[in-house]
Amino acid sequence: TRELCPKSTWPRRGTDALSARLLRASPTLASMVFEKSLTAMVKGIRANRGKESDYINTCVQEIQKEVASKNLQTKSTAVLKLAYLNMIGYDMSWATFSVVEVMSHNKFAIKRPGYLASAICFTETTDVGLLTINLFKKDLSSMLSSSRAYLRKKTVLCLYRIFLKDPPALRTCFPRLKERLSDEDQGVLTASVNTFLELARKNARNYLSLVPQLYHILVNTTNNWLSIKLLKLFQLLCPLEPRLPAKLVEPLTNLLNTTKAASVEFEAIRTVLRTLPEGTQLASLAVEKLQVFLNSSDRNLRYLALEVFREALEQPGFRERYPVADLHSKVLCCIEETDPTARMVALRLLDLIVTPSSFADAVKKLMEFSQKSLCADEFHKTILRIGARDCYALVEDFAWYLLILADISRSLDSAHAGEVAEQFTDIIVRVAGVRPYAVQLALSLLDRDPSAASSATAAEDEDINPSTASLEIAPSMLGACAWVVGEFHRDFEGEAEVCFPKAVKALIAAKSVREMEPAIQTLCIWSAFKVTLGAPEHAPGAVAELQALLLAHLPGFVTSTHPDVSERATLALHLTSGPGGASDPCSLAVGGQLFAEPLLPVAVGTQKAMTMPAGLDLDVPFFAPEEAPVASFAPMRADPTDPYALAATYKDDLGFLAAQEAPHASSSTPSGTEHSSIFYLGGSKDGASGAEGQGVGGSSVAAGAQAAAKLDPLEQMRQKLAAARAGATATRYEVLREDVRAPAPAAAAPAAGAAAAGAGGATPAGAGVSALPIPADKELTDLQGRLWSVCFSDDFVRVYACVRSKNQKKQQLRLELRCERLAGENGDAVVADVGLRFPAGVAALEVDASGLLPLAPGALGERAAKVRATLSLAPFLVPALCTLAAEVQYTLTRGGAPERIASPLELTLPPTTFLTHLPTSEDEIATYMADHAAELLTEQTAEAVTLQMPGRTAGDVASELPRLVGRCAGLCNLYGIQQQAPAQNKSQKFLMVARPPAASAQPSPLAGQVALPEAARVVCLCAGMPRDGSLDIKVTVKACRKDVCDDVSAQLVSVFRDLVEGRLRTFG
Repeated sequence: TRELCPKSTWPRRGTDALSARLLRASPTLASMVFEKSLTAMVKGIRANRGKESDYINTCVQEIQKEVASKNLQTKSTAVLKLAYLNMIGYDMSWATFSVVEVMSHNKFAIKRPGYLASAICFTETTDVGLLTINLFKKDLSSMLSSSRAYLRKKTVLCLYRIFLKDPPALRTCFPRLKERLSDEDQGVLTASVNTFLELARKNARNYLSLVPQLYHILVNTTNNWLSIKLLKLFQLLCPLEPRLPAKLVEPLTNLLNTTKAASVEFEAIRTVLRTLPEGTQLASLAVEKLQVFLNSSDRNLRYLALEVFREALEQPGFRERYPVADLHSKVLCCIEETDPTARMVALRLLDLIVTPSSFADAVKKLMEFSQKSLCADEFHKTILRIGARDCYALVEDFAWYLLILADISRSLDSAHAGEVAEQFTDIIVRVAGVRPYAVQLALSLLDRDPSAASSATAAEDEDINPSTASLEIAPSMLGACAWVVGEFHRDFEGEAEVCFPKAVKALIAAKSVREMEPAIQTLCIWSAFKVTLGAPEHAPGAVAELQALLLAHLPGFVTSTHPDVSERATLALHLTSGPGGASDPCSLAVGGQLFAEPLLPVAVGTQKAMTMPAGLDLDVPFFAPEEAPVASFAPMRADPTDPYALAATYKDDLGFLAAQEAPHASSSTPSGTEHSSIFYLGGSKDGASGAEGQGVGGSSVAAGAQAAAKLDPLEQMRQKLAAARAGATATRYEVLREDVRAPAPAAAAPAAGAAAAGAGGATPAGAGVSALPIPADKELTDLQGRLWSVCFSDDFVRVYACVRSKNQKKQQLRLELRCERLAGENGDAVVADVGLRFPAGVAALEVDASGLLPLAPGALGERAAKVRATLSLAPFLVPALCTLAAEVQYTLTRGGAPERIASPLELTLPPTTFLTHLPTSEDEIATYMADHAAELLTEQTAEAVTLQMPGRTAGDVASELPRLVGRCAGLCNLYGIQQQAPAQNKSQKFLMVARPPAASAQPSPLAGQVALPEAARVVCLCAGMPRDGSLDIKVTVKACRKDVCDDVSAQLVSVFRDLVEGRLRTFG
């Protein structure tokens, strides 16, 4: 004490002696006097700037002594300081046992630092964690019934995390937790309701028994926060209990009419719109209250109103039953919000309220906002999404919409440039009436003069308008324009003899074309050649000029360093100049026949759905592989006597210098000249400019002057469109909304065959219907490879099986099996020669002479390699769950003579393994169901399941649902189509159909394998309801046998669960 205190503060002799006597008598008191508290340690760290590490090391040494103290108060303080140091990066794993000691103390103030430290530093691999299991049970049980409301509240909140980690604990604690709903303390009551709310988000059906207590709390509480939590909980329970919404009418009406809290009022409005039947008086009151939120000056309230309106408008018929005044204008105003979250909600809401009559105004506003905003992509994405909805159902003026797409394409860094180009070409393919204007628009976008931009600086001297600068658009849009000009050159509005040369010049004569991406250059080259092919029919007077243009400019592309560009240019050049090429009028006429048939839109997945012709095996090469030629090339040296001249020179190898000395051949016969070689490096600038300027349409000076005098091409096209529409009636376009699909298979039902024949062999999807995106075969095989299951296990061996893939053409099923040795108490036993014997009637190609499939030849290590088994599908005639009674055999040696063990093994094959997907349309399915309902669809099974997708909004789940169902259909050998419901409907519906195995001439050797009738089908109806954090799926299977319906339905639900929550999880 004297060393720590100044002399002036030393106590007198009698007091000093008394203090020393007390410290000697109580060492614990001495340690408590000199130990640092957490506050003192933190202050010390801050005071030792630059020397924090030294100070902390000193503190750690002190803490190590304090942890060894027998005084638990001192130890608790030490653990608390360690928890702080652990949070800033210092290890405290050496003190985990001391943490457990502190946790086990009876006093709450002492054990609390221990629980805090365990939450920070304990992991699943911490050894002493096993010592805390009973401690947790005892402490939680005592604190849950503690007399202190603070402890009860904290315990109730902690239980939710425990239930997430250990779900069985919920069953044990549920009665005690339910008692807390009657707690007198408002904090405990609110915590209890909040815990039940979070649990109900996982599975609300478990808590329907709590409805009476929850209702009693709702009608009696005055706590706003508690009311909000109760309303959220009732929103989850109402869909499960049909009588509950009617019971909530009175308390909800009272809340809407009496509460002054905007938060409670908002939650009551959302509860009414989510749970109560539409058309009620209370629903009308909720909509009126919601309009007040929408007109509020508080941007937060406006955001909440937009979110609820978006959710309500997704319900069919809401807008007709509850018209909201000025909703469209209010949404457009909210789009200008600076808050990005509110802006995104307003954009999604605009997608729901826009109509064909308001579409043009909405797009105009969005384009204005995009020009003033830094995030133009959000507005462009909304325009593209609304415009493409239901195959351009909202677009009335397609010429105007093409101008909008061209305007969007000016954003060179836009993330949606590819979608703009795709819509541009798709509209022109589908809408024949807009093609003349569209081709002219595409040509105006291509016909650019890059020199105009550089000459804008000379406007004062040359009297040139600076607005003549070149129009810059996204490269993908340039490629789309080039493709449109080449494909629909016959639809030029002006004089063909003028338009065709102008198009070819724009495609290949401009220098800027060679600066574009290789894919764009390739499109330009081939489009120019297609324009030339169509000239004899549509512009016979321009054929010679077009040939001259190709011969003059294609050599510049032949020398490109990009192989695709060079190859395409060389091909076009030889077709133009060679014998029988474009110089031959007969050849040109034949080439023009390529455009005789109209180009139709093709549905996604049609190529995969095509039936493979009989006799075609893609695994067999078309030609016998040729042997690689023997290398006979020997590099030449400029000076053979120089050992360092290892590289061949241009003169010795490629002959460039010799070629320059040789006379140039005629440009009309490029073969054999330097222009036909991809290694040609080009001539002088004078020569290049002279080649481009001769005989291709007049003086370059005059052309430059005309380009300089041009206005903005888009503005010109707008003026042209406005002049054409002035005083004329609105143009009505016919839109081809049906996509071409794969022809129906020959084995389809008679009704389906008739329908396909009536459609000319194609299966139309119909408006509002689209095929599901089925993954590629490789992806499906990889997914199947994750679905391993245990088919046998004893004390020594365990066998796993996986159904990997099916070869429909060869009627074979590929399985993979794997075995492993189980040590356990029989670690000294030796297992060898493991094999599998299939039941009679089931043959595998890989079995040996004795009929045994070797799984692990020789001694079995810890795990054997995978073994393939290829089974014939002939014995399997029913798409039902099939269990093969096989036998596993192995040799076991346990200290004595080896013995051969034979044990039964059950190999289960899923029912959908034996189905074959059947490409069809919704109309064909409807016809089949109407014609065969009484004979082939007499049985059905329905199952509903709720899949958890935490962290995902309902919108995210809805966007992923088609891909999810498509994967399920691919894994289950089903062909699926999506029924696109109205935009306001959140539910999505899908149809999936498959054909069962065909009957064979001989009966199956397996029991119960009796083929279904020839025209039988398995029809599956799937409905998905996206929600925040979950997905409700209902599967209904119809067939002619009940066991088929039951097994296929169970398999579909199992695959859905694996895709979302299990082994195949790729969502969420």
